[in-house]
Amino acid sequence: MSRCTAMLVGSLLVWEVCLMGGCAVPATELELGSRDPSLDHRKIARYYHQEAARLWKQSEDMTVRAIQYEHLFGPSSDWVQGTKLLAESYRAAAMEHERLAGRHQDLAEGRAVEEP
Repeated sequence: MSRCTAMLVGSLLVWEVCLMGGCAVPATELELGSRDPSLDHRKIARYYHQEAARLWKQSEDMTVRAIQYEHLFGPSSDWVQGTKLLAESYRAAAMEHERLAGRHQDLAEGRAVEEP
């Protein structure tokens, strides 16, 4: 593969990552007029669930991209290894968001939550 092609693929990857960062879920307001904290915890839990779903999708996309890079550059390429690490970091962040969503859902339902 020529150096020009590798640079083109690299610049496209950077461009795509920059665009993905701007595609965030719109924020929802917390209910300030209510004295029921469970409403806020439900909204916070919903936010964490949505973010976890987005992160899982990004992890899946990076896993597919790593397979494509493996075909282009070989299995020991830095591109492949870096993309696999990125997929793993998205996966870890998704699991953490799911954990936080569960904690806030428990608080909304009045269940005691243990501190980590």
